[in-house]
Amino acid sequence: MSSIRQWLDLTKSRGMKLGLERVNVAHNSLIQSYESTIIHVAGSNGKGTACALMATHLNRLDQTTVMFTSPHLVRLEERIRINGSPISEQQFEIYLSLIQQTELDLGIELTFFEITFLASCLCARDVNPDVFIVETGLGGRFDATRILPADLCLLTSIQLEHREILGDTLAEIAAEKAAIARPRKPMFVRDIDDTEARSAVENEAHNAEQEPLGESPSPANLEWITIDSKSSMKEEALMLVKVALSHLNYKIDSIDESMQSLNWPGRMQHIEPMSWGGSLFVDAAHNPSGLKRVLPSITERVASKMEWCLVFGCTPQNDLEEFVQPLIDLCKKNPPANILLTVPQTGRYPGVPLSELVHLDWSSTEAVHQAPTPQDVKPILEQLRPQYTLAIGSLYLIGELFETFDLYGSKHLELFSPNTQR
Repeated sequence: MSSIRQWLDLTKSRGMKLGLERVNVAHNSLIQSYESTIIHVAGSNGKGTACALMATHLNRLDQTTVMFTSPHLVRLEERIRINGSPISEQQFEIYLSLIQQTELDLGIELTFFEITFLASCLCARDVNPDVFIVETGLGGRFDATRILPADLCLLTSIQLEHREILGDTLAEIAAEKAAIARPRKPMFVRDIDDTEARSAVENEAHNAEQEPLGESPSPANLEWITIDSKSSMKEEALMLVKVALSHLNYKIDSIDESMQSLNWPGRMQHIEPMSWGGSLFVDAAHNPSGLKRVLPSITERVASKMEWCLVFGCTPQNDLEEFVQPLIDLCKKNPPANILLTVPQTGRYPGVPLSELVHLDWSSTEAVHQAPTPQDVKPILEQLRPQYTLAIGSLYLIGELFETFDLYGSKHLELFSPNTQR
């Protein structure tokens, strides 16, 4: 590991520090202005899919894009993509060196997330893309990405998540996320049934400003987008992106084709053949609502399989049983031949231990295997040789499985890979 990557790795010990002051000072020292159109995306579920779809469609329109998302599956460089492809290791390290020197010059300490975000800003400065697409890390109000002068904001579905940081109620969480609103700029929001949450979004839009950023108080141009409650995350992303890109005067007549060609790594991704001869379907459903929304599509897939296997592991949940119940219901309806429980190792928080997972009601399947780490999943699958395997849980689980099975080649990490089946 290079010295600059060692430095970046050490910054993880600084923890998570929400706020705009540090990153804004560093950003202003590194970047004076942007010529690109900047799109800022927040929400609980589907924001990464919306970003990826925008990049894919704009690429098909011969527009250049830089896209920042987090976390990554395998390589840090995945967080920063130029026209769908992760930046090179060499370029990433150049940006890290510039940021490290800026830290020293300014006498500040940036967090790991702030550093990776600033690296994407340096990339946008150098590439000068037509569109710079940015996904929030956590929340919105005090997320580092809020410092950018966004031209348009997009807010996907909002759910109860990260309550220890964002608030205990849907209204509180909605307010934090809706605080990405920019004065006098459009903000498209998926409509919310909860009246208090809806009011919270409207209040943030009406009072769109961040004093530390020098913004003058002025309302954002809020527009609610009605989407059927039974829609999948892909369907939601499609509708929101249509509205956003239409507003920016981009053609959207072929956007359905863009969705078909999208390969968003780790999200509803089908890969074959695997080392044991079967196929692998992965999805990073990280909260209860996310899991519920992908299950209809997953149910269709496993219902047609004579034999299938489930791999599951997750990060801590406010209510583990509530989170897992839809998956247990799926197993009861379409029993898998085997269930492999494992523990993600690389997340911000330790994965849920096996002792808690095995006590859940997996009674539909007698063969429940325990794999202490995702690396331990490989020999079990190669022994069982299942025809079809569903791996679901945290993005960290999926990333570790990608590493374990050497799935980090370009064809699996590119947004527009023709070789990865959908």
